[in-house]
Amino acid sequence: MKKLTKIISPSYVKGFECIAGDCEDSCCIGWNIDIDKITYRRYFRTKDMLMKKEFVKHIHRNEESHCDEVDYGRARMQESKYCPFLNENKLCRIYINLGEDYLSNVCSSYPRVYNILDGSYELSLYMSCPEAVRKLLESRDPIKFIEEDISLNKHIINSAVDTKDKRWKGSPIRRIKELRSMSIAAIQNRELCITDRLLKLGYELHKISRSEQSDRNNSHDPLMVPDNHTFQLGFFRNAIESLQVFSEIDSSQFIDLTKKVLAGFNLMEDRPLKEKAQLYEEALNTVLDPFMREHSYLFEHYLVNSMFQGNFPFTVNDNIFDGYLMITVRYAFIRFYLAGIAAVDGEISKDDVVLMIQVHTKTIDHHDSFIQNQLEELREKQFDTMEFVSSLLG
Repeated sequence: MKKLTKIISPSYVKGFECIAGDCEDSCCIGWNIDIDKITYRRYFRTKDMLMKKEFVKHIHRNEESHCDEVDYGRARMQESKYCPFLNENKLCRIYINLGEDYLSNVCSSYPRVYNILDGSYELSLYMSCPEAVRKLLESRDPIKFIEEDISLNKHIINSAVDTKDKRWKGSPIRRIKELRSMSIAAIQNRELCITDRLLKLGYELHKISRSEQSDRNNSHDPLMVPDNHTFQLGFFRNAIESLQVFSEIDSSQFIDLTKKVLAGFNLMEDRPLKEKAQLYEEALNTVLDPFMREHSYLFEHYLVNSMFQGNFPFTVNDNIFDGYLMITVRYAFIRFYLAGIAAVDGEISKDDVVLMIQVHTKTIDHHDSFIQNQLEELREKQFDTMEFVSSLLG
């Protein structure tokens, strides 16, 4: 009898199942397929000679491996960025021919994310999986957190934090549980709109951050912006350029969405940004803002899941305000793209939100340096302030 492990997970996780070949995307396309050491060795010891030939051809030792339990080996991706073991129906030939036990730790666990916080297991789902996003956004009810006993199969620990460890002495990381619970409660406060929830939380975290890190320089010159919409348009145009979407991004969906956004706001035309901002403002006022008021739960759920999964507010480092800053930028990035879709289509649907969250997550989470580069750029421009956040969300 398998040992049961007590796991805490958001309510949307229960009942999730991979839809395999029926999925409009695939977790086996567009990124590296990592193989743990035990599975790697099993591949070359299999008695299935046809599959063994395939393994010899397509599996190689990863010389840049960081962890034997994750990326000891790697599959050689085809030019199309497809895993070489996908068949014409986007189904895994390893699973079909050898069974589930022959899947690597990564392939077995995705899109599940396992964290350990102070000895307690936590489970959530990556939003780079379309079906996971649909499950997340399925119910209007606030997300609840459920504790239950589960039999764990192959899995990877994404992060393990012991707040009582001596290395965190004097660090705000010791307050993860308290700060994360406070933040989730703030985002689930349905008496306020999403923007006001984020702003209220930001002011509170900024105050806590200043008290925790009194040595940090918080004196910035006032942020001078012509108006919020012109500022937002310029900010995200620069972010798209930093991503190098048309030369560095593999996702055809993200490229197509970017083209749509650029066209929707005439961002490729040589005209004053203030003129283009009128198109952005119109898309917000007439389409996106009314949709968001009616469907605020979609964005609430996205933020709550991100906070739970990322040990918020310590998502990027041990600075409280940096974590808040980056989750706000990512939310605003998704909102900006949805406004671009609204500008072209004249409407927004729940399916658009599902697509945008999934494609954004798959692109940004698996970009080698965008998050860190973005944070450094914000600091250089002295945008790590609530004044910046207010201009970005306003």
